[in-house]
Amino acid sequence: QAACEARGCTWCATDVANAPWCFFPEDSPYGYSLGGSTEKTAKGWRATLNKRQALSLFGNDISPVILEVEFQTKDRLRFRLYDPNRQRFEVPLKIDSPGVTADEASYDVEF
Repeated sequence: QAACEARGCTWCATDVANAPWCFFPEDSPYGYSLGGSTEKTAKGWRATLNKRQALSLFGNDISPVILEVEFQTKDRLRFRLYDPNRQRFEVPLKIDSPGVTADEASYDVEF
């Protein structure tokens, strides 16, 4: 806990399996934030994410980034992050998806 908080992170112990206990706070200079409104699509949602500040943890950051959220089944959600300005290789993975609406899903999506 001390090492986490010394890095400026938030510590939150939980009983939820595999949930992180140490994470960046919402106002952290790292990461991305919503770059405007979210857009409803035929399969879910699309949002633009912008890098928060010039600080970088890993280098070669991309900004903006598009987040696509697809409601695939009642119990399965797919999300995809990609660079809208440069095409790159994507694994050609075909997953059959009957498609469900947010009302039918057993999970919630919040932005």
